[in-house]
Amino acid sequence: MNVTAQTLVTDQGSTERDYLIEGLAKLADATPVRIKRQNAYEGRHDLPFAPEGSSTEYMALRQMAPLPLIRLAVRTACQRLRAGGVRTSKGQEFDRDLWRIWDRNNLGSRQRIPYTDGLVHDCGIMSVWPNKADKTTPIIRPESPASVHVESDPADPFRSIWAVKTWAERRNKKEITVAMLYLPKEVIRYEGEGSQQLVEVPDSRTTNPLGRVPFVTFVPEIDAVGNGVSLVDALMPAQRSIDTMRFNLLLAAQFAAFRQRVTTGYDPVLRDGNGDPIVKRDEDGEPILDADGQEQPIVRSPGRVGVDRLLAFPGELTKVFDLAESDLKNYVAALDMLVATFAAIAQVPPQYLIGDFKNVSGDLMVATEATLRSLITDLQTGYGESIKEVTRLVEIARGGDANELSDLEVDWSDADPKNINQLASAAAQMVPNGAPLKMFLEQWPGATPRTVERWMKDASEAMARIVSGDYAGTETGPKPDAQ
Repeated sequence: MNVTAQTLVTDQGSTERDYLIEGLAKLADATPVRIKRQNAYEGRHDLPFAPEGSSTEYMALRQMAPLPLIRLAVRTACQRLRAGGVRTSKGQEFDRDLWRIWDRNNLGSRQRIPYTDGLVHDCGIMSVWPNKADKTTPIIRPESPASVHVESDPADPFRSIWAVKTWAERRNKKEITVAMLYLPKEVIRYEGEGSQQLVEVPDSRTTNPLGRVPFVTFVPEIDAVGNGVSLVDALMPAQRSIDTMRFNLLLAAQFAAFRQRVTTGYDPVLRDGNGDPIVKRDEDGEPILDADGQEQPIVRSPGRVGVDRLLAFPGELTKVFDLAESDLKNYVAALDMLVATFAAIAQVPPQYLIGDFKNVSGDLMVATEATLRSLITDLQTGYGESIKEVTRLVEIARGGDANELSDLEVDWSDADPKNINQLASAAAQMVPNGAPLKMFLEQWPGATPRTVERWMKDASEAMARIVSGDYAGTETGPKPDAQ
């Protein structure tokens, strides 16, 4: 539910009231831009221009023109962003327990929500709060930028000083608007029925157990004043040009892709001996009028074209000739150029968007992935800092000391395409010469810190059996026959 700046609290301190007013106002002001970005991401683009009075066939082609490349560009980046664990200097057991909280909150799949919001709306959000039912497992939840505003400190744009969250509830068949004001030291709840002004709920003030604003922002390409950049904003002009060119291509294919036969000097109106048009008449002998009140003349059919038909036209000035079909290759070439430009802006390999990508070597295919890898590395760096802050809030929420986690490191799953044969060959050559096996296992497609740990444990146990002479106890190789 959208809350306007007029939905206010009127009976509290001026500072708290100002915070609530400002937060609700900024959410309301951002709504038009947010809706436009979301529509672009979901493929609901502005349709190409069509003149007034266009035919139904023309309008149907207009509906077919949009091509949802923005969604593909955003999802291509987000599908390669998957945090697989965190590391601290406190040891593997501590790190494993931290990541258990992440898994218990189903963030294996839900982590994509703030990543996507960051690229689409320039800011994704996660919240952290203590769990009354299980104090060892705080609640981590992705939040919508449509309902949460996080205010940055003007003196330090990278630190949050307060936040407002709003939503609507149904109670006794009535719609209740709820707004929460989060300050570092306390949390205040406001409610109002329908469009009524929000008032503080009695006895709703509670101490903020975190001592910090419980929201963490995921902002890509953050600048010195804390603002981010929406990838969708940069792609919308390129998307519109592609939609327009597709519309032109569809029009040409529908109306000009076939050879047209044209006649000139042919008068289809049937005339009397004096050369005057013969008009249509009804049963009473009265002229039949058209929509403009003009008499309708009788028009003779020019005939139908066929391989076994002969066309004959009256009048010595009639001429028949052909109009060549439109060359659709020109439209396709222009469309490919626009799509390639779109791919460059989005930092997406062109083969993801252009179907005709032939006779390309494997090395070149890897090279085209370089720009996407650079984008993913940049996003992992920025989003990784946000995940670290989420982890610090988790540690506070479960009663720990966030200052002890100053050496946090986020493990990202490696989603880059890998040639497993080359990886295995490199491991076979380098591990016997002292390179750690774990270095290669971490690069294996789909590997996570947990799976790597399990693989290392299995390998260590197998090696211990071999050293002890228990060859039959290993899981590989033929088993000796019992004597």
